[in-house]
Amino acid sequence: MLKVAIFTGFLGVSLVSPGFGATRPVAEYGDWRMFVSGAGQSKNCYIAGEPKRSMPKNARRGDVFLIVAHRPGQGVRNEVSVRIGYPFSATSEPFARVGSDEYAFFTGVQIENGADEWAWLETLDDQSRLVTAMKRGNELVFKGTSARGTLTTDSYSLKGVTAAMKALDAACPAP
Repeated sequence: MLKVAIFTGFLGVSLVSPGFGATRPVAEYGDWRMFVSGAGQSKNCYIAGEPKRSMPKNARRGDVFLIVAHRPGQGVRNEVSVRIGYPFSATSEPFARVGSDEYAFFTGVQIENGADEWAWLETLDDQSRLVTAMKRGNELVFKGTSARGTLTTDSYSLKGVTAAMKALDAACPAP
């Protein structure tokens, strides 16, 4: 199993991270926003969505969002990551579900990369499969467990994700 991780952070309508820099959305597609930063080999493009519903409602959490990123200069396409708004439990087995299909994720806690609020798809081959499911589906549900033992469930609308992915592919085409 090959695991690849990036570290990104979302603040309001701006995305700020060591790998992406600070940027504002360049376009909105339904419930998804697209961001582009850099140029040439360092160009980064990504779409971000925020959950429409989160459970439990009383859980104290920071920013929560899901990202699909392309970094053509690094040969990265369809990298799916989730920021959960709390540090994951070391034993959390987060997953996303679209329709009846589930996709396993690993966390920054598990690989000790300092990104304790982040998770990435466990299997690289699932990236394109999950993106295809997102384009066909209506909702993505993500579940994970916090370091305090709270199981959270976030439901993302997939309205606009097909148009957002089309724009993402055009903004950061494969090399």
